[in-house]
Amino acid sequence: MPSFLEEEILHLYEEPAIGASYTNSYGEENIQNLVGKYRGLNEQGIQEMMEMLVRFSQSTDLSACFISVGVLHALGKNEDVQKAYQWAETQEDSARIINHFDIGKSVADYFTLD
Repeated sequence: MPSFLEEEILHLYEEPAIGASYTNSYGEENIQNLVGKYRGLNEQGIQEMMEMLVRFSQSTDLSACFISVGVLHALGKNEDVQKAYQWAETQEDSARIINHFDIGKSVADYFTLD
C-alpha cells in the first residue's frame, strides 16, 4: 500500500494533466509542483521521493519518465539524469524517449528558476 507521501507525489505527476491547459502544455506545472514538493520535505521524505523520481525516470510511461528527468535536472541530480539517458538508449524507441528527456530538461530550466 502506498504511503501518504507517495500518493501525494503520484497526484503531482497526474494533475494537472499534461496538455490540458495552456499553462501546462509540456508538464510545466507538474515539474514546478514536484520540485516545490521536494524542496519542502524532510530528509526521509526527500529520500523516498528521490527513489520514486529515479524509478520513474527509467519507466516505459513516457510522461512519467520525462517529467522525472525534468525534476531530477532541476534538482541538480546529474548522475541520475545520465543514468536515465543511458537507460533510454537501450529502449526500442530511444530517439523519441531522449527527445522527451530533452524537453523535460528545457522545461525545468525555464520554469524552475529560483
